Amino acid sequence: MNAYMKEPQLALRLIEVGLTVAGIVAVITPLALWASWSETVFYTVLLVGCSAFLIFIGLAKVRGYLTGENMTGTVVLGLEAVRRRQEDWDRLQEDDPEIGRRQRSIKGDARREVGFMFRVSFGLILIVGVVFTVVWAGFEMYYGV
Repeated sequence: MNAYMKEPQLALRLIEVGLTVAGIVAVITPLALWASWSETVFYTVLLVGCSAFLIFIGLAKVRGYLTGENMTGTVVLGLEAVRRRQEDWDRLQEDDPEIGRRQRSIKGDARREVGFMFRVSFGLILIVGVVFTVVWAGFEMYYGV
């Protein structure tokens, strides 16, 4: 194993862990702001949440530099280059039957996944409706007019 490859991989993993933690903190910040019980806690949570957003942006930039995914603001694709890339892509799609089979497979997978999500959502809505109806009936029976 190449010893030089361990350090960048470790750095990328640490950056991704930092991105995950900062993202979770940033997502939880609005709820924590809503639940803060004093002005001091409110401003502390607000400071931590804003810091998490800034840390997330900074780590994303560093990760882009390490992986070479960053594009400077001066890199602009011209319309001609975009058209050429689209023509190349279309030609590749027509020439390779394997890609067409994969696309049909992906469409089928997506159709199955959407159906599954619909069934799960409908089931959850049905369960919640039944639970609310049972609780409402219990309240009506004990505390009804």
